[in-house]
Amino acid sequence: MFGNSSYSVMSLVLGVGCLVVLAGCGGRSVSASAQNQAFVPGPSPQAKAEPAPPPVVPPQEVAKVEPTPPPAPPSALSPPSALSLELTDVYFDYDRFAIRSDAASSLEGNARQLKGQSGWSLLIEGHCDERGTVDYNLVLGEKRARAVKKYLEDLGVPAGKVQITSYGKERPSCTEHSDDCWQKNRRVHFVRQ
Repeated sequence: MFGNSSYSVMSLVLGVGCLVVLAGCGGRSVSASAQNQAFVPGPSPQAKAEPAPPPVVPPQEVAKVEPTPPPAPPSALSPPSALSLELTDVYFDYDRFAIRSDAASSLEGNARQLKGQSGWSLLIEGHCDERGTVDYNLVLGEKRARAVKKYLEDLGVPAGKVQITSYGKERPSCTEHSDDCWQKNRRVHFVRQ
């Protein structure tokens, strides 16, 4: 008899436990599939929300939309002072990279312009005349560009805004074979980037 009453009490406890568990689920379906193992509050992933209908605008509230004009070219957006940056090339003696006195005054004018404006970066190109080997002229053009960069830095131009390159004799500004033409090719040219 004792065995039967224990069995009855145990059945009663299990039954009440099951009822508590089922009551705690609150009407949610219990699934053992791997897809539904994580509980995410809110509607089930299978349920799709209906899209809201578009708002109705009365005819008198519809405004005429004018097409937008095309964007202005970049040069038109630049302030007028940015367009006035005209840097003067400097010239060198044959087989030299020292700054000449006429080049010094040109570089001082260039430095004043650069320091007076913002939003620029500069490429200094070193050039040579056609005489000499390609390798020799590349090195000489680099020395000329470095000398000009150093001179501008000494005048207060920020070094981080200036890069150098050498074209040696590869990009002449004059193609005649004369002293006058060779003098025009021994130069440093400035390219605003």
